[in-house]
Amino acid sequence: MAIIVEEERPQINITRMLMWLIILVIIGVAIYYIFFSQPQIVDVAIPSNFQNIDPLASINLNPEDVINGPEFQALKQYVTVPEPGNAGRLNPFSAP
Repeated sequence: MAIIVEEERPQINITRMLMWLIILVIIGVAIYYIFFSQPQIVDVAIPSNFQNIDPLASINLNPEDVINGPEFQALKQYVTVPEPGNAGRLNPFSAP
């Protein structure tokens, strides 16, 4: 009497195969759009008042004039700076 032993073939799971196919398609499309597609160039007309920025280059900004100015001096400080001794423990990993 002959005994026939066959290996059990794994079943092909259609949903798992479709899921991997969708993931590969998404990755392929993303790679195409990131590396190979040419972006569309949008022509934007710059307004005439933005074309000349030479007056900005001639502005002299002196920090001392800003700090000593009346507008800066009128500002109020609403937050107090913590004292160095109350900033926390010396070793934050030590047990309390």
